[in-house]
Order: sequence, then C-alpha cells, then structure tokens
Amino acid sequence: MKRFLIVFLCIFSISFADTLILTKGKYATYIQEEEFMVAQGENLIGPISILPIGDYNAIKISTTGGSTISSYILEKTSLNWKKNLIGKHVTIEGEGRIIRGDVISINGKYITINSKKGFMVTTLPEFPSRISSPERWEELFSPQITLKVNSDEAKSEIFKIKYPIQGISWKVHYILDIKNRKKYLTGYLIIDNNTVVDFRKVNLIIWEMKNKKFSEISIPPHTEKRIKIIQQEINQRISGLINGEVSVYKNGIFVKNTTLSAVLP
Repeated sequence: MKRFLIVFLCIFSISFADTLILTKGKYATYIQEEEFMVAQGENLIGPISILPIGDYNAIKISTTGGSTISSYILEKTSLNWKKNLIGKHVTIEGEGRIIRGDVISINGKYITINSKKGFMVTTLPEFPSRISSPERWEELFSPQITLKVNSDEAKSEIFKIKYPIQGISWKVHYILDIKNRKKYLTGYLIIDNNTVVDFRKVNLIIWEMKNKKFSEISIPPHTEKRIKIIQQEINQRISGLINGEVSVYKNGIFVKNTTLSAVLP
C-alpha cells in the first residue's frame, strides 16, 4: 500500500530567504525555497503561495534531496477582492461593532463569518476599506500550488520554485562632487519596484554585476531602493564600474548630468 501524506505549509514547512535575480532583460527571476517533511511513498505538499506577478507557464520546480515531482496543481486567484477573501481571516467594522473571523461566503449584500461566537451573517460594508485583513496584498491575491511528490524514504526535503516576474528593474546612478580640484564619486544601485508586491528580506543578485549579491534587502511597493556601491576620490583610473548617468556638482552647485566615461580619468 502506498503511503500518502498531506503536509500543510503553516505547520510543517520552513521558509528560507527568497532570492531575486535581476538582469537588464524584461523579466527578473524569483526563487522560493521551502522545506517540508515527506514520507516514504506519495505525498501532497502545499499549498504554497507564489507571487501574484509571475509568468506561471514558466514555473520550474526542483528538489535538492532526490524526491521526484510527478505533478502539481495551480490554484489561480481573481482580482475580485470578494472572491479572494473567502477562507481568509478578516475584521469588519460597522454599525458600532467589530466582527473578527474567517470568511465563509459573500453573497450579494451579505457576508458570512465563522467567528469565535459561531457563524454570523452580517451586511457587507458599503466600502471595502472597512474590511481589513492581517495578510498583505500579495498574500491575499497570490496563486497557490500543491505538489504531488514521490520519495524513497521519509526525510526533510527542500523544494526550489523558480519563475519569471515583471515590473522590477535596476540601474546605476552616480554623484560627482568637485571641490578644490578634487573629485569625489558616489555610486548607487537603484532598484525600481514598480509592482504592488512588498519584497521583504530577499537575497538580491545583479546578474550583470558579476552576480553581486545583497543579503536580506527589503523593497516596498512602488518605490526605488538605493544602495550605495562606491564612494571614493577619483585620483586614478577606476575599473569595473557599471555604466550609468552621472550628476555633477561643483562646489555644491549642480552643473549637469553626463556619462560615466566623460568624468573618469
């Protein structure tokens, strides 16, 4: 008889720091690592949430311990906030009271909640802003995958889930200060997160910078993260710098924007 184990992410899994690999192309690569206990035989692993900005046709899943993945199910989500609240824990404020619990259903003007006081049916607030959830946007709207895994033995297994994402890019910008005939160059790596996803403590790798890695970087949605990569006086030729725009200041006064090659010795 085959052994069959269903493993729930919230109980038996360990999440590692995710990795974000940026290139100059249209897509970035996102890598999630999840660790689960698997039994000998056939296992169902998941559900595992993935980012809601990925190309799901290009998902690549691998294991490090030799277990094989025979298939997986992708549960898509809808941008309809009512559908995505089903099964989620929420807080509803209105009519002088607060209700907390898991959403069972939303039908028309009514919402059914499984609260500590039992099942409750109440009027759906007119404005969604009066319904809140402890989960972040990307958690509420993230697709989920469930894996069917075969293992020769009971063990801990690490699963790597890779997929391309869009909406995040990088560039380099420099500030050149000229003071008393001395030149000081400061360079910043700029990560432009033009998505609604809040990247928290990801390992960032810039492919074109010889796989330069920044550990546990956080990039809030719709922001630019600026990381200082160089600060030194230019008194000799500097090699290995990535091309980027240079803003030139002379004695504290902005002069112009120019290219890196135009200011280096």
